[in-house]
Amino acid sequence: MSRVNILTVITVIFIMALFNERAWAQNASNAQNRFYAMNVKKIDSFNLFLRTWCDSVKPVTITDASFQQDKENIRYVSKLYNANMSYKDFLREADKNDLVRSQFRRVGLVNLYEYKIDEQLGYLAIDIWLTVMDEKIIYKKFVIRNLAKRECLSGNVTVPFFDYVYFKRLVNEVHFPIEGCANCDSLVVDTLYGSLFNEVAQKYPNYNFIPEVANERLKDRIFEATYLDDSYYHNNIVPELFVLLVNLKEYEAITNLLYSPNHLMAVNAYEALVYLRSTRTLEINAQQEEKMNSIAAGKTEIPVYCGRDCKPENYPYSTLKISERNIYDKYEAALR
Repeated sequence: MSRVNILTVITVIFIMALFNERAWAQNASNAQNRFYAMNVKKIDSFNLFLRTWCDSVKPVTITDASFQQDKENIRYVSKLYNANMSYKDFLREADKNDLVRSQFRRVGLVNLYEYKIDEQLGYLAIDIWLTVMDEKIIYKKFVIRNLAKRECLSGNVTVPFFDYVYFKRLVNEVHFPIEGCANCDSLVVDTLYGSLFNEVAQKYPNYNFIPEVANERLKDRIFEATYLDDSYYHNNIVPELFVLLVNLKEYEAITNLLYSPNHLMAVNAYEALVYLRSTRTLEINAQQEEKMNSIAAGKTEIPVYCGRDCKPENYPYSTLKISERNIYDKYEAALR
């Protein structure tokens, strides 16, 4: 065999090997996406619902650049979803991916953050919510929305639902479970890191991380309000959760919440107990009284309502000068 033929054969073998390697890598990538089959089935069911609501939808013009940007953003969300990282690690990634922090609430040991991916770069807008305790990310939530609103071909009716037709084009990049609902305006995916949560709870034994409540649904609501909710203090409004706890006579749960790692929950528990004491519904023992006094006089800041058009600002509860009469009147109005 001539030298030229030998080189030709070697070149062909090399190209075939390279092709097979790429094909193998692509197949391996699809195989590693354990959510693919389930996500395709879910998306198809959601798009089937859309057809029952709207015969046909006007196509949305999406540039190749926007599509490529959406692919990159979904890959990034997939990476975040599957990564067990500290908040410092997240910040390093956020700088690389041009994330913008839009909200921050510090409420005792619990810190709540919201970040946004630049909405001008793609068709999809993505919000990233984090709950951080002790520099550990214990909870992540991603809210994905399509910026342009679609319309039905007949009647020019606006389609209010998330665009799963477009999202199916990105399904290979989606390494997280698609749940949600067909008639929701966004795709929401979240994950709670139970082991990290337990680590923090064990580190701070003086706090009551999960109050004992027999009703599991109520227990879930308390958990969500404590760790997943970005609420604030309002001097004239009692949170619905605490109206419910008082009406259900869940006095032990309210007392336990005095020791919540979320200081806003502790403040609301303090006010609920002030009201129950003033109506002679509940006797407060010396230990509880001491804890209530420390909350009333404490310097820990909480987010405080500042008006309809501004974000809550943080102040120590003691600086708000809330009297027991104010608390009584607030609860009386809420419980009517």
